[in-house]
Amino acid sequence: MALGSYIIPGLKAVLVHVLVIAVFTFNWESDSDRELIVQPRVVQAKVLTMADPVAARKDAARKKDAARKKAAAKKKSDAKKKLDAKRKADAKRKADAKKKADVRKKVDAKKKADAKKKDDLKSKAEDLKRAEDKRQKDEAERRRQERLARDTEQREQELADELANELAQEQAETDAIAAQSYEGLIRQRVMESWHVPLSARNGMKAVLNVNLLPTGEVINVAVVKSSGDEAFDRSAVQAVRRAEKFEELQQLEPRVFDANFRSFNFLFIPQDLDR
Repeated sequence: MALGSYIIPGLKAVLVHVLVIAVFTFNWESDSDRELIVQPRVVQAKVLTMADPVAARKDAARKKDAARKKAAAKKKSDAKKKLDAKRKADAKRKADAKKKADVRKKVDAKKKADAKKKDDLKSKAEDLKRAEDKRQKDEAERRRQERLARDTEQREQELADELANELAQEQAETDAIAAQSYEGLIRQRVMESWHVPLSARNGMKAVLNVNLLPTGEVINVAVVKSSGDEAFDRSAVQAVRRAEKFEELQQLEPRVFDANFRSFNFLFIPQDLDR
């Protein structure tokens, strides 16, 4: 410890002793002429130990240095705590920010996934709708084509039927004309071969059924409706048989012959009779 650290305490002690001695001396001189009963004063003396000023200075410096070191250590500790707290706060803030960013990423990813799913569903629905629209359109077109085909076929059939009817009618008319011409021929031949009996009268009628071969040959004659006169009926039958064969019928189409001359009725009516 430095010597200077003991000087001031020593001086204080000396000063105290000097003051005590002065007080006692003053009191003694001023009261020497009096006879006073003076109560003795008890003075408690305190022994002051004179410390080594050098040691005191060293101790004070040591304490100051220790206090400074302690303050520095505390400051360093506080700074470290503050830094740790700051680091921890930064780490927590970063962690929170990362967590928040991760949550945001997850939310964004979910939104994107939902949006994509929604778009996919929408696209799929649109594809299905387009496919259904196309199917319905194709089905409608197929039905239209079927109706058109049916209508066309029906119209063609109607036209064919009309044409066939017209042709058949024309053919029938042609056949009828041909048949009428050959009927006239047959009637002329038969009438030329008929010997009218004396019993014949105006108004008599006899209907005969005549069967011919395609060659025009007569194969059968029968009375289907009598005139009421046996001689009249017999003469009519004989007239047909005498004609024997109508070779001109070979020129007819088979259908015309079959329709008109294979089996037909022949009406006998006497004409221009005076009786």
